Amino acid sequence: MSAAVLIPGLKVSVDGTTQDAGHVLAKSITFDKDDLETAEMIQAGLDPTKQQVAANQQDIAENQKNIDTNKQGIDANQQNIAANKAAINANKAAVDAQAVEASKRFAALNDYDVKDQATVRFASGSSDISGEDEAALNKLAKSATGLTGYIIQVKGFADSSGNAAMNQNLSMDRAQNVIAYLIQKCNVPVRHIVAPGAMGEAGPAASNETPAGRAENRRVEVTVLLNKGLTSN
Repeated sequence: MSAAVLIPGLKVSVDGTTQDAGHVLAKSITFDKDDLETAEMIQAGLDPTKQQVAANQQDIAENQKNIDTNKQGIDANQQNIAANKAAINANKAAVDAQAVEASKRFAALNDYDVKDQATVRFASGSSDISGEDEAALNKLAKSATGLTGYIIQVKGFADSSGNAAMNQNLSMDRAQNVIAYLIQKCNVPVRHIVAPGAMGEAGPAASNETPAGRAENRRVEVTVLLNKGLTSN
């Protein structure tokens, strides 16, 4: 299965050899189907589904209609609106927490030097990689595989169009597609790729107030890192 299945919370068994204090070269990684389903359900619980978002929007519209047509139902409708708003805020807080956690995880890679970088950009609402960006990934992979002890860091981002939860999912889809391309088309070994980071709307590269700015924010940042202890030039 793809490395993308190795999500936080999944119990795995690794058969391999220790490379150094922080790395293990795995010959095989196994996990239980039930454990995978449990981890996926936990992760899915952090983000509302599209159906839940649609249901909330429908509830809000229905509440507004009741306010306009029945003054006696104003108090009840306001309570429902407040509950929906609280649920949306709770979902956004969970999404923000995910982005913060990913940022902390990548910030821990402070013992590495940047050796190469590429930015893959996407159309609105899409996670498809363009031919031009495929060429850029091929070039980056060729440069990386010529190094000893490298790792590749992948961060996915989205613009502010739509809601935060959907953008969180979209940023993960983009990051996972880039990783799949590096593994399947560029022959980058899985062990050299850090688990992807879904940053959602966090860390915009430009203002989301303009079409050009939003285009800059629909991206995946790919960085080749080399342990400072192995850097020779």
